[in-house]
Amino acid sequence: MAMIFALRRTRAGWALMLVLAALLVVPFTAAAQDGTQADEIVSRVNDEPIRRDSFHTRLRFIRWQYLNELEKLYELTGGNLGLADEYVTYLITNIQNPDVLGDAMLSQMEEERLLWQTAAELGLAPTAEDVQEREAEFFSLWTDVPAEQVPGDADAQAFIAAWYEEAIDISGMSEDDIRDVFAADALNDVLFDYLSASVPAEEIAVHTRHILCSFHPFNLSDTTPPTDDERLSAELCIQAASNRLAGGEPFAFVAADLSDDQYSASAGGDLGTVLISYLTGSYADAVRDAELNTVIGPVETEYGLHLIEVLAREMQPLTADELADAQAGYFELWLDTLVAEATIKRSDDWADDLPADPDLGTLDSTIQDALQARTGQTGQTPVGRCRWEIDRWLTV
Repeated sequence: MAMIFALRRTRAGWALMLVLAALLVVPFTAAAQDGTQADEIVSRVNDEPIRRDSFHTRLRFIRWQYLNELEKLYELTGGNLGLADEYVTYLITNIQNPDVLGDAMLSQMEEERLLWQTAAELGLAPTAEDVQEREAEFFSLWTDVPAEQVPGDADAQAFIAAWYEEAIDISGMSEDDIRDVFAADALNDVLFDYLSASVPAEEIAVHTRHILCSFHPFNLSDTTPPTDDERLSAELCIQAASNRLAGGEPFAFVAADLSDDQYSASAGGDLGTVLISYLTGSYADAVRDAELNTVIGPVETEYGLHLIEVLAREMQPLTADELADAQAGYFELWLDTLVAEATIKRSDDWADDLPADPDLGTLDSTIQDALQARTGQTGQTPVGRCRWEIDRWLTV
């Protein structure tokens, strides 16, 4: 696939991640009184404090939930945790590294505060019904009872009561605290729906062809900044292509001969018609208003230097999937901007005395043996947001 495709707005499974990830963040509460001691605060978000005790109880809560997921995965895989190795590694990495989990958790708590603050400014909030629906959806995954039937199902309610009792005992959170977590989840949907309404149902689509002189011709996906020699090589390549085009050679012939994008080179550099949001930034900017049937460039992207010709451009209605991708991408961009513009100040001692319990030693010995039997279990999985993904396995 041509390296200019950045898929900037597509995030597979994003909506599902949003639903589950939001369950892990702390809900908005009133700002601490002026008398709050500095050592009780781990972070401030636009001057609103996040208390150490709330941070630590949430960490114990998520550690406990991750252990629950390992137990469930053991059950679903018949003891062969290698079938879910990537996610099992993710869970273990977090449980065994309190600093890693703590950083991810606090980042998410900070983000959540921003969402509640912004929602208040917009006059938005989830309804009680929204919150109950999210809670039912979550427990449906664990009880195999349809979400709409969870409130009236005796077995599901017994599971929920036991779950709350254990969660409260281990984490130190109250039942209301935990239910507020489901409210935070519902808030994401409220904000997502609000912002999605402004996403257009059509978008510019462009038909282009290009010649790529890559900074890293032997590894086109490498986006590290080029060395002086790599840049010079790309410049000599693009100059050779420009000279041949100026001499009257057909674009398709030059692309086939010189372009490092072998996927499109075999088609004369033709990339077909693509929604502009699927193109990497500077390429998209260059083709948005470029004159048709005229070679432009060189245009520099993270992949190298391009000569580009726009063959056609038109507004195109989005399919349902494309619109969903656009809405997800818009929400993510909005959230990134919100975080970037916020004033977030962590205390220097935010990582002091992070909870390391409950730990893997609390699991049944058979599950511990299965974890030991996994190959490559010492590998570290990159950690971003705290998340619950057990639904992947519950719905297989």
